[in-house]
Amino acid sequence: MEGDGNSWKEIETCGRKHVNPDNSQPDQEDAEPDLGHTFCACHTYCVQTIQWVCGMPIGWGKCYEIESVSQVLQLVNFWFPPEGARPAFIVYDNARKLLAHIVTQNTHDLWLTTTRFVVDAWHYINHRSTDRLCWDWCNPAPLNGSQPDLVILERDGTGQMHASHAFNTEVAEQFNAWMDGFESQLRQMADFNFNFFIHSVMLLYKEEVEQRVEGKQRAIPNY
Repeated sequence: MEGDGNSWKEIETCGRKHVNPDNSQPDQEDAEPDLGHTFCACHTYCVQTIQWVCGMPIGWGKCYEIESVSQVLQLVNFWFPPEGARPAFIVYDNARKLLAHIVTQNTHDLWLTTTRFVVDAWHYINHRSTDRLCWDWCNPAPLNGSQPDLVILERDGTGQMHASHAFNTEVAEQFNAWMDGFESQLRQMADFNFNFFIHSVMLLYKEEVEQRVEGKQRAIPNY
């Protein structure tokens, strides 16, 4: 644009428009800082799911900014309140820190008498053998006979007896792998669409698990 015989040009910086002569430089004291906007859509860090040992999903919750053990504790407290029945075992990849958090917050927490927190087998192999808390209390397969509900004896094809996991501790990881197929759609959703979609896919996965369990003739009969 032209005006008063001087040449000007329009400059756009971070959403602000101002004009400045080609050859003029503002004083250092009067110069405005070059600021960028910090507007961005809110998002969740991850989705935590709760499943029965057969893989049946029963609940979920959101973790914002980071997956912290305090948020996980709030989630399990919501789904398993003190006045209701609680599971004998909870398998979680960070069960060691979750157990330490519970003990630190309240040494008389009911979780310490009702439930054993166990690290899943895949993550457990990366934990240090010198970590006595994890080794003694979060071991998914103790061989000293202290947890007969976690380890059973089975006879293999050659007739040899060997110790085996009583149940699959990786059902949550398998469900996470299945959910990864929907990640691109979930990234673009508003919160209400996100919630509805998560509920819907969990129902689909539930039906898939039911068919798999019934196919193995291990379904619980309805009385």
